[in-house]
Amino acid sequence: MASRAGPDGASQVIRVYLFGYLADDFFGRVLVVPPGQTVGQLARQLIAWGPTPERVGRFSVTNESGAALDPVMTIEQAGLSNGDLFTVDPGR
Repeated sequence: MASRAGPDGASQVIRVYLFGYLADDFFGRVLVVPPGQTVGQLARQLIAWGPTPERVGRFSVTNESGAALDPVMTIEQAGLSNGDLFTVDPGR
């Protein structure tokens, strides 16, 4: 997990907030995660909260512009940052 020193010198854990959507659900969800978490972990968590959590097998993840994201990349490596949108399509 990434961390940095706060004004008092104490270490603070950095978190990223993202807006996630499932292709088969109309609810968006806010996820607050460490930047070292993988895109795959992020996708599986979103699927688990959705209407069909049993469909956690195959999935695809895209960013706001529709570009596919590699599930083994970290959130930081995938270029996701605070306020970004992503979509998970379970079953693909």
